[in-house]
Order: sequence, then structure tokens, then C-alpha cells
Amino acid sequence: MTDAVSSIAKAHVREHTPDQKWESRSRRALEDALTDPPDDAYAGRSVRNTGNLAATFRTLQDILTRNKVQQTLRMTQRHEKKGVKRRRLQSERWRKQFANEVRKKVQLVIKIRNRGA
Repeated sequence: MTDAVSSIAKAHVREHTPDQKWESRSRRALEDALTDPPDDAYAGRSVRNTGNLAATFRTLQDILTRNKVQQTLRMTQRHEKKGVKRRRLQSERWRKQFANEVRKKVQLVIKIRNRGA
């Protein structure tokens, strides 16, 4: 027990000056940045090529669809009035909520049918 405490104390004493602390933390931050670089604009839209080009393009298309990239691009091509945008967003929210409720009801019906009713 005392060996563990003394090793922790020695490790703490090793970095006693602010310059040494700065040096070790900077080195650690640089190593972290090199091993795991920060996200950029293409981070969620890049796919590793595994050899099958069709599968790679399909995966990329799935990611772009999920992120609504094409839809956003189409919406930004023309100006949308404030009131029109408000109504569109309200309609989209309502459709999403309605689809979620229908999904929950269908799951409930399936669960009841599986019970034998």
C-alpha cells in the first residue's frame, strides 16, 4: 500500500515546475491530436474504400441521405420567406410526430397479436 502511495507521490513530484508541466501536457495533447485528429467539414461524409466501389458509394449515399445534405443544398438554392419556412418546419415536425405515433401503434398491435389475441 505504501509503495503505491510513494510511487504516486514520486510521479507528482517529477513535474514540479510549471514549465515541465506545460511541456508534458503539450506533448500529450500533440500525441492525442496526431492519433485522433479533430473533425473537419468532411468527417461525417467520408467513407473508407474497402475494394468494393459500389458498396463504398452506397455507404456514402446512405450517410449523405441520413445527414440530409442534398435536401439542405436544394433548400439553400432559393430564398424562402419567413412565413413559408415557419409553416414548412411546422409541417415537418407534425409529420415526424405523426409517423412516430403510427409506428408506436403498429408495434402495439403486433405485440398484442403475438400474445394470441
